[in-house]
Amino acid sequence: MAEKKPSKPRVKRAPAKKQNAPTFSAEDILRAILAGLGGSDHAGEIVPRLLDQSLTPHEVLRELASRSEFERLYKLARTSDIMESGRVEADYGYVGLPPEAREMSFQEGFETIIKPRLAHRVESFAVMFEALRSFHAPLILETGCLRVPNNWDGDGQSTFQFDWFARDHQGEVISIDINPDSIESARRACSGATSLILNDSVASLHMLAQRCARPAALIYLDSFDLDHANPTPSAIHHAMELAAVRPLIGPGTLICVDDFNVEGVGPGGKGLVVDQFMNAIRAEVLYSGYQKIWRFPG
Repeated sequence: MAEKKPSKPRVKRAPAKKQNAPTFSAEDILRAILAGLGGSDHAGEIVPRLLDQSLTPHEVLRELASRSEFERLYKLARTSDIMESGRVEADYGYVGLPPEAREMSFQEGFETIIKPRLAHRVESFAVMFEALRSFHAPLILETGCLRVPNNWDGDGQSTFQFDWFARDHQGEVISIDINPDSIESARRACSGATSLILNDSVASLHMLAQRCARPAALIYLDSFDLDHANPTPSAIHHAMELAAVRPLIGPGTLICVDDFNVEGVGPGGKGLVVDQFMNAIRAEVLYSGYQKIWRFPG
């Protein structure tokens, strides 16, 4: 049996000297965060006002959110390492609908879930979708897309409704808005049946009119907000949209203008000029109220 070698005695090592970690005051940390979010110059401006409580936290957040540095960090965080593909699905919860809505047809969902949410647009949307059912694979063009999720009584969540209807009827939706935040909301809400264009609506409709091979089933005009004190600019803009999209209007195409008969303004609203044109060509009026819907003759 081999003789065991005596074990070496353990030598105690002196503990490593800890380097003094840099210490930062709360103000230093706050300045660093604000500098990262809003730029070093902005941090120098905002910290004293925050410390002496002349700014509320909400005001600080609003100031930071308006800075280009904040926008850059936000977009880097949201757009880095995107490796996604496949079918885009609608987000029912985002627009405030219950989970069971996903299993419903549009018609069932409209009757049971959507109608109670639509307020002054309930009758006009019912008329609109009834008329749309006569089209095969309908093309729906919309100006002014869904802006705020779950704002059913405010704007009717029209883009989401059109998207759901189009999926059930092998159709497609093209919605145009000049505001990137509105486009972001609509993209999150809607499925791949909806394509979104961030641009001026008149220019975009003119482009589509040159390139689309078939007429639209529905043209829904709701892009330029109505100024109750001066409705003329909005009315002119919607007339320009109608002129731009004219090549895509065929016999039976539905035209709808939102905010037509609005309290405090009276009949006309956004559709004041469009209404005069439709009357001149004897277009059929399907509905007249808060919204106005015509069927193009021919």
